[in-house]
Amino acid sequence: MDALNRPGGSRLFIPGQIVSLFGDGLAVLAIPLLVVHLTDNPTAVALAAAPRMVGYLIAGFPAGPLVDRTNPWHVLIVADAVRAGIFIALFGFTLTGTGSVGVVLVLAFAAGIAGVFFETALTVAVRDVYRDRELVRTNSRLETASQASLLIGPAIVGLLAAAMGLRAALLIDAATFVVSMLTLWRTYRRMPGSTAGADRISWRRIGAEFHAGLRYLGASPIMSSLAVLQVVTNLCLAATTLVVFFAHDYFGASPGLVGAVVAAGGIGGILGAATAPAVIARYRPLSVCVAGVLLIGIALAAASFAPDIWWLAVSNAVLVWADVLASIVIRTLRQQIVPREVLGRVTGTTRSLVFAAGPVGVVLAGLITQLDGNNPRPVFLAAAVVIGVSAPVVWATGLRRHRDIPLHRDDEMVTA
Repeated sequence: MDALNRPGGSRLFIPGQIVSLFGDGLAVLAIPLLVVHLTDNPTAVALAAAPRMVGYLIAGFPAGPLVDRTNPWHVLIVADAVRAGIFIALFGFTLTGTGSVGVVLVLAFAAGIAGVFFETALTVAVRDVYRDRELVRTNSRLETASQASLLIGPAIVGLLAAAMGLRAALLIDAATFVVSMLTLWRTYRRMPGSTAGADRISWRRIGAEFHAGLRYLGASPIMSSLAVLQVVTNLCLAATTLVVFFAHDYFGASPGLVGAVVAAGGIGGILGAATAPAVIARYRPLSVCVAGVLLIGIALAAASFAPDIWWLAVSNAVLVWADVLASIVIRTLRQQIVPREVLGRVTGTTRSLVFAAGPVGVVLAGLITQLDGNNPRPVFLAAAVVIGVSAPVVWATGLRRHRDIPLHRDDEMVTA
């Protein structure tokens, strides 16, 4: 599919997705706050804060075959319509005083599942619209907006909830998805020709479709090695769920200082996304991936030896910067290397495996911390050691011989 680097609907594509990502940032705090208003059950509040993770555990595998066998633009538009409807329903609950914790959680998980389909389809759609270096810049812009929304969105929700009530935040969230849906529709209508096959999929064959993507993932040394690297990294990044505990309980920091540590990670994420095109233009992409993961390990080790709260904040900023940079490179490589007909399945499968590692890491991090008298330092150090060992192994066994691969699409890359 030729790139859509021309006037028309493509001009609305990035702004529309930035608005959508802002809505994701609002939802990070809006849904947990809604649950807090309904119950003081910590488990319910924790579940309300994890709809994306739950969504990938439920729908990550079937999302890929569906996106590959239908028109991804239709999937995007429907997913936005579903999410807009869900937040309008949540707004209605707050307006009328109806709705239970169970209903809110079900709707939150439904929004998370719709988000999984949306993110999987967006990977394919971005590849249809952009290519070569423009693809790197586009992924960088989208990730910059995503990181900024995670930093700014919760703060805006807090201000809206204090000034106008939580329902205002929920209504604005719904509006962001409507804006995204309209810009996607306009972009799709202006695209030259079809971007996918006919809307058809046999649900009886969805297992076979999934296995086809899994076979490609296993047969591609680059994609399989990067998937292993992402799974191990996400397992180790579970240590960062202890950052708040580390800052508050171990160092005795005030809520404001704890917020500064968390905000440092958000700033690091924005910088990681913003600097990605310049770094990628100067260095080999696979080298950037492995170096980024190793830098995550170094930041985790630094955090384990942190003498004060500010050291922890800087470590968190460097860690998120490296994580976002490596993620952008891996996403772009996947879009350029993987054949379009299996891109949705490879994306959905990889992300599901990566997200599945998260809960395992969280449980391990909590157990190790408790066993050492609520001392989180060994968890950060153990995560750093695992990364320090696994990254060189993955480089030596699966990536080194492909280290000269460029970050642009050509016939040789498609078969790499």
